[in-house]
Amino acid sequence: MEPEVLAALIGVPATLITAAIAYPVGRGVARRQAEDQHMQWLRTQRQSASSRLTDAATDFIEAATHAWEAVARPEYAHTRRRDIESRKRLDPTLYEPLKTAMRDIQNALPAVAMHGPHEVTEAGEHLYAAAMEMTGAVLHLDAACVHRSVLGGVFQTDSFSQERIQAATDDLDTAYDRLAAPLGLPEFTAQAEATLRGSAVVTDLIRVCAALDDPPAARAAMSDLRRGMDDNPELRPLIEPFLSFMPVVELRALARAMEAGQPIANDQALAAISAALPALLGVFANLRDRLQNPIPAGVDPDDLPPELLTVLQDLTASMQPLASPLQVIEEMQQHLAVGDELAAATAHDPLTAFLAGTVWDSSMGALGIRAMEEFTQFNTVVPQMAGLFTPLLEFSIDHANANVATAKEQFIGARISFIDAARDAIAA
Repeated sequence: MEPEVLAALIGVPATLITAAIAYPVGRGVARRQAEDQHMQWLRTQRQSASSRLTDAATDFIEAATHAWEAVARPEYAHTRRRDIESRKRLDPTLYEPLKTAMRDIQNALPAVAMHGPHEVTEAGEHLYAAAMEMTGAVLHLDAACVHRSVLGGVFQTDSFSQERIQAATDDLDTAYDRLAAPLGLPEFTAQAEATLRGSAVVTDLIRVCAALDDPPAARAAMSDLRRGMDDNPELRPLIEPFLSFMPVVELRALARAMEAGQPIANDQALAAISAALPALLGVFANLRDRLQNPIPAGVDPDDLPPELLTVLQDLTASMQPLASPLQVIEEMQQHLAVGDELAAATAHDPLTAFLAGTVWDSSMGALGIRAMEEFTQFNTVVPQMAGLFTPLLEFSIDHANANVATAKEQFIGARISFIDAARDAIAA
């Protein structure tokens, strides 16, 4: 019906009827135009935010891959390939592009969350988590490479030096300083603290072993080792036996003095032997007990990779030569106790004391010869330890490398998922 006819029927001016019909139609058009403009603006904002995050992710994967390749190179973080005298530090800028990309990802997330939708925000958070995972994997590979330098020096006595070990530990400190501290990531900070404490203890243990012919240096190393035990109670079982090792150092000094022709009283020699034997027994027994069952408690051997299980079984087998030296030490301790009893029983009978002492001295001499033979045989095992521990260190690095590769794949997958979610949101 025409507006004029309708107006005539109800007595309302045609212009008012026309306006009443046109107003809601115009308002709907305006609303749709506003909604279209808003959606266009939202698409633009989403595209900008997602592009920024995607670009940051691209920069991250390039920086992380570069850091991974640098850390995995054989010459990286290996003190035998470095000039120890100059104490040249590792490249302090290695992780800078990685840190920048991490910050860019983190800074891009708020805009993504602001403009949504939820699926895109969630995909962005997963992307950041994947970046964190790969960053941690690269850092742990860095630590594993430095550990190989630190621990490898324990058994490679031909190239051992305290400077080399300390330089490798400094490398580890530098690696964490370069990445963990500036990023302020709590999980990395905790890992850094635990690893550095453990490396410091390892260094002090090596210092003790390297100072067996230098009593003042041994005392200084043991003092640091004692502080390490106080700071790390969980390491007490490993550290404590070595804290009683000083009598062994003093016995070695006494033996060198005797070889040089210095007169040493029998009671002084016996006192030195009596003090050293318990220390030797404690260290060897601790080593035997730890390596006879190197698989951690609660770990099912069937869950271990075959190559790692083989290495651990070889370590257990390597402890067999410890049985004879331990037996000789125990017999010598018992013989010393018998000597004390004889001395007390024959204190008032000089002739009996002389005869008993002669027999006791003869038996002690025979035990001493046995001990020399047993420990000479045991010394042939020490060079073999490098061949046993080196595969363990290499396995650790291979495992860390595999973790980086897995983390990289997961990050690339997270980046693709984010792009897909962002594209769907922009096209909607």
